Amino acid sequence: MTCGSLESRAVLPVTTGSLSEQSEDFLTAKVLDVCDARETCDTAEILETLEDVPCTPEKRRRMDLDAIARIATPAKVRRLSVQTPTSPRTCESIVESRTKRRSAAGQQKALKVAGPSVIQTLRGRLQGREVALLLCGESHEDTIDLTRSKGVVAAEEGWIPCAGSHACFQPEHALAQRDRLTLKGAQRWADEVLAKTAEDVKIAGAHLVFEPQTRTRGSARVFLPSVIAQKHGGRPDALVFRFGDLDEEAERFNQRRLRPKEQRDSVEEQDTLLAKRKAQRRAEGFELFDDWLLRQVDSEDVHVEVVLEAPVKAEELQLHVQGEASLPAPHERLESIDVDSEEDSDEASTPGAGSYLDFLRRRLLGTKPERLHGVDCRILGDPEDEHLPKTLQGSYEQLAPARGSSSELEPLPSWEAFFGGAADLLYYAPHVKADYAPFLKSCVGSAENLRCFFQKLFFESVPDAMSLLKLNEDTQRCCHVRDPARPSGLCSSGRRTLPVRAAPLQRYLTARGADTPRTWLAGLAEGLCRRGLVAEVQAAQQWYSAMVERLLRDPKGADPEGDNFAAWLRACHRPVFRDIDTYDCGKLKRCRWAKSKSVAGKRYNLKDIKIPSVEEAFKEFGRTKRSTAREQVLSKIMVDIFQLRSVDLAMILKSMEVALAAPEGKEVVVVCYGGLDHTRNVAKFFQELGFSGRGLRGGVVGKEEYEEDEKRTLTLPSYLKDLRQLFPLRPRGRRSKLRIQRGA
Repeated sequence: MTCGSLESRAVLPVTTGSLSEQSEDFLTAKVLDVCDARETCDTAEILETLEDVPCTPEKRRRMDLDAIARIATPAKVRRLSVQTPTSPRTCESIVESRTKRRSAAGQQKALKVAGPSVIQTLRGRLQGREVALLLCGESHEDTIDLTRSKGVVAAEEGWIPCAGSHACFQPEHALAQRDRLTLKGAQRWADEVLAKTAEDVKIAGAHLVFEPQTRTRGSARVFLPSVIAQKHGGRPDALVFRFGDLDEEAERFNQRRLRPKEQRDSVEEQDTLLAKRKAQRRAEGFELFDDWLLRQVDSEDVHVEVVLEAPVKAEELQLHVQGEASLPAPHERLESIDVDSEEDSDEASTPGAGSYLDFLRRRLLGTKPERLHGVDCRILGDPEDEHLPKTLQGSYEQLAPARGSSSELEPLPSWEAFFGGAADLLYYAPHVKADYAPFLKSCVGSAENLRCFFQKLFFESVPDAMSLLKLNEDTQRCCHVRDPARPSGLCSSGRRTLPVRAAPLQRYLTARGADTPRTWLAGLAEGLCRRGLVAEVQAAQQWYSAMVERLLRDPKGADPEGDNFAAWLRACHRPVFRDIDTYDCGKLKRCRWAKSKSVAGKRYNLKDIKIPSVEEAFKEFGRTKRSTAREQVLSKIMVDIFQLRSVDLAMILKSMEVALAAPEGKEVVVVCYGGLDHTRNVAKFFQELGFSGRGLRGGVVGKEEYEEDEKRTLTLPSYLKDLRQLFPLRPRGRRSKLRIQRGA
């Protein structure tokens, strides 16, 4: 029997009273009650299907059967179609039960969540504690974009009327012109004109001027943003439109973010606007991840800790000073580096101080600071106070209270920040010139020594790592990566680049309370070993070495995001980089051919463009007397490989540490929030330790890639609506235990 045959079967009889006296859809109520008991049908879906259908009781009864037949399983239909007597009292209780369920569902309808692209849940055990990891990977969106209508983060652009404008545009400066168009036709035509412009041509802020010729038609001209119009002199009947973000509130906010630092909205003003927009989105059926997270942190049912890709807290650090001698003048190769070039137009037009990571950090610091654990050691020493309200600023001042007022905003030196500056120069500020090649060639010496240096730096002590460096009066000149006489490399957004310009040989931040000077990461590893997680720390060390080694051997092929290849093209194949579409770096590095934007039919062979391995790189360093663009980008890539994976390592070790902070036998949820590349790798490591999504239908919500106009809201499963459902864990299988031993 099929589902569709339900209508032809006998219905459940009612012993007293007619169907309409008890309920117009009593049979539906009976089926729903059975469905609820067996937990296989979606009650809300059935009720939605039957909602608001005006008809007689008899027609409604037949319609209800049809609707249930479309949703219920064949086996359930057969069970429900058996004639069984039902008492009037049971009928009334069923109807009452259904009414209560519908009322509760209306009051407690769960909101969808926007913020992370994907949430992966893994469960396992650490030293007698049941631990659930929620790995939330994001695509580094701005908060203002996450608060756009319907959860679509891409700005919906269109033609915005310029009210009261009498601007005069010279016709000869028009990008395109066309006559005898209706107003709507002119806007569609103008959209096509802008769509055909080159990728590197800025179109936001372009103008459309429509001058009537007849009652319904007129001439249209499109002007690029670079064309400056006279304020007066235009035809009084002309209509002027500007191409921009149709979300006017978001556009005005982003325009203010492009102002000089002192003229932008304060953090408090930003958060007030964002709170208003978040309330509007809740009315649409979704909320931002921070609201969901704070409810979980505030709950007393399950203990929740948050590990965030954010600056490390000052309370976990101390400043180690073993001398005040300054470094000698920089090597002549550094003095010969070209001056900084102009900032790329895309980077220059990117608003600063608005990422969702910064917003999430502010919310947690303002409400539950003890539950927040920052792990981005690449910027160790820079608290990024500019992204915090004034009441939360100045935490790093306790580390060096003797600093004068002229330097109080300067980051404190650290080995992590010295190497971490490479990422910023590679991917966000390539116009700022610096070179790690002299340090790598003269002080480190070889690829193998570089591997050993970072192993000791992140897992042993700073003195052990420095003992591998060749340091004397001559080589200390190579400890600089940028001439200190040059001004700081700044971006249009006001963001500081390269906070530590020279290797901190005598003064640097270390882990607080360590018996010997250790980096913050090495301090984490040592603390876990003291608490009995020696095998897990060794597994993390081996995993880190393997991940780094893959990238060192093939910086292009082993980088899933494609950032290394994009930086290599920009520095070493500039004409190719400018003439192809570089929007999707991951797709770009997988392509064999890339089409030219300027010449029809022309294409470039990208497959044959390789990035040298670390061994090949050390052979290239120091070949010429002058620092070259190729050496500069190659040295940054090699350094950044160690630092990139250090964030993954920090997230792993910190997750273990906060889990162990809970009492033995206690259940704990650790929420790890950061970039997709980091959370993806952290998930792989913990799966090797035996953690899994078993019993959670895979444990993955969302996906890594979305279409531009696709909603970014996630429908959370029941175990994320109520974290108590994550526990207790199922008994661990034999295979999982073996995997843990193997990882050790």
